[in-house]
Amino acid sequence: MNSIPPEFEPATIKSRSAPEMQMYRAEVASQEPMKSLLENNPDIYFVTPMRSSSWGEWEFKRGSYYDTTIGEKHAFWQGKDLPQPSKDLGQLRADMLKWGYCKVENALSAEQVAVIKQRVMEQAEGERLAGVAQKTPSGQNINCCVNKGQCFEGFIEQHPSAVQGGALIEQLVTEALGVGWICTSLIAAISLQGGVPQALHQDQNNALDSRSPMTINILTPITDVDEANGGTLLIPGSHLVLSEAVREHKPVGKLPPAINLDAKAGTMVITDGRLLHGTGINHTDVPRIVMLNGMQKSFLRQQENWMLSVSPKVLKRASHKLLHRMGYQATTGTQTNEGHGFGAKGLAGEAAGATVDFRLAADRGQYLRVGELGPNSTQEELQAAYTLRDVVSKARAGGKSAPVGIGGSTDGTVSTLGAPATNPS
Repeated sequence: MNSIPPEFEPATIKSRSAPEMQMYRAEVASQEPMKSLLENNPDIYFVTPMRSSSWGEWEFKRGSYYDTTIGEKHAFWQGKDLPQPSKDLGQLRADMLKWGYCKVENALSAEQVAVIKQRVMEQAEGERLAGVAQKTPSGQNINCCVNKGQCFEGFIEQHPSAVQGGALIEQLVTEALGVGWICTSLIAAISLQGGVPQALHQDQNNALDSRSPMTINILTPITDVDEANGGTLLIPGSHLVLSEAVREHKPVGKLPPAINLDAKAGTMVITDGRLLHGTGINHTDVPRIVMLNGMQKSFLRQQENWMLSVSPKVLKRASHKLLHRMGYQATTGTQTNEGHGFGAKGLAGEAAGATVDFRLAADRGQYLRVGELGPNSTQEELQAAYTLRDVVSKARAGGKSAPVGIGGSTDGTVSTLGAPATNPS
């Protein structure tokens, strides 16, 4: 092997890469805004998860961020126009911009709440009995809910059969993230008595400098929530404070106090990904249930690895909209499969960008990838049943990669993904 130029030697590169010589060093190594936030707000700190042997044993510190109440009872926040439950788009928009969250009143009907609650409680018990329950410092989480009941499939889609306010929800999320947004995960968070509070955090990466959110989280109480049972802790308006600190490279000063979220079951609380929040303390003996449904711009990596985790049964019946939400739809070149999906733009080009058939072929043990080929390849190699060939042929013919299911449309009324359809699905 010929010797490589000395400039490419690791030792040479290291000698020329001292911290002060590296580009974007300050930005990449920065621990802001959390570093100055914690320094200037000593009542906010990170709670270390407990070992199972000491579960629920922790020291309640008076004056800490979690020692609080709902906005209308808090001395600092009383009289301020904090978000109230509403169905008015104008008011909801104003609340999102000013406070970083809004409350969509009765987004789920009483019947829809009951369906979700029963399924969550049954699943939680089943996972405990199976020994696969995810214990959290606050209680128990049910992850990858899409596999655990068809009601959750409709929930991810904001389909009116599962979320009666789905069209309004989608409009607000689309205005925040733009057309083509996807779902990062759907989790049922159960807070139990004796659980510890969660550290305040942002769902959006702290270092992302954005003038509008890149992620949105919808918190849906399935039980009424308040200061007594662990209503989500949040600092209204903190999305703007932290975003400005990152953008202008300045430390975060003293923040206003946190409050507990209060909301009736069935309210959908849309939160800006930059908003400081965390799970509160459930002081009651009744489980507190909140569905956590995160959305984000399509080029960001999703929390749930839907490509691997979603069951074949769900994939085979999923609508194009649900598939897109889980990332099985390439959008303008993001997350293609063997190059399939470049230029796809959501449901308007659903056949062109659908990637689910690759996964289903893999499940059957029949995914044949295109490997090394050349002018001397045999006819058998050239004419092999490559999965890519089948998927592309189907796309060119305008075929559909999956049957229409929950959220699908048989009359062509589904709009570009992320924007409300004429008949939202």
